[in-house]
Amino acid sequence: MTAAQYAALLGLWIAGIISPGPDVLLILRNAFLTTRGKAMLTAVGVMIGNLMWITLSLTGVTLVINSNHVLKLVIQIAGALFLARMGYGSLRAGLATRALHRAGTGSTPPADPAAAAGTIGGPAFSKAGGLLGTRNLTPGKALLQGAITNLANAKAIVFFIALFATVVPADILWWEGLIALALLMAVGLAWFLAVAWFGSVPALARRFQARSAEVEIAAGVVFLLVAVLLLVEVVVAG
Repeated sequence: MTAAQYAALLGLWIAGIISPGPDVLLILRNAFLTTRGKAMLTAVGVMIGNLMWITLSLTGVTLVINSNHVLKLVIQIAGALFLARMGYGSLRAGLATRALHRAGTGSTPPADPAAAAGTIGGPAFSKAGGLLGTRNLTPGKALLQGAITNLANAKAIVFFIALFATVVPADILWWEGLIALALLMAVGLAWFLAVAWFGSVPALARRFQARSAEVEIAAGVVFLLVAVLLLVEVVVAG
């Protein structure tokens, strides 16, 4: 690959990752409602997901997935259902917290807004507040949330196919692929860590924590909308 091709690849990559989506939303939610460390681990988790997508793209697996209608359909539906589940849990937590405030149970939101909704993820995620919520969020769960949310967005298949088909030659050498992988990972990690850092600035985070119900509701609505759009694409494409 030439320097111009690497530059074009990075340009398209930056344009893609800075666009608002489930990854950025999740990182900001965890930054606003938990801690900077957990938000940064969420960002690392997102990049673990991207590492998998990039590796699959460089090895041609995403092309195989895209050409297999049934496999692609399963991935799209599973991803949409996961995002819908996360959206439902976040929306439920926010509405429960708002209801408690209106009932006069406290003048300030609880430190853990998701706790108001009980077990966010339902029976399957009943321990420690659920895998998908912010209640009792552990470093491991933050990492896992980032990775799964990234992998659940099946639109990444189309994005990475377009990204690599546009500027990456078919006869790319293995070491050129490693350079491309390192560049994309470095830039992506820097961006998502910056989002986590900015969202967890104490003065900003305190403001959003004071509006924790609204943050959870907004996040839930957006996750649900993304899930619906993914399912609509499945129906239209089918």
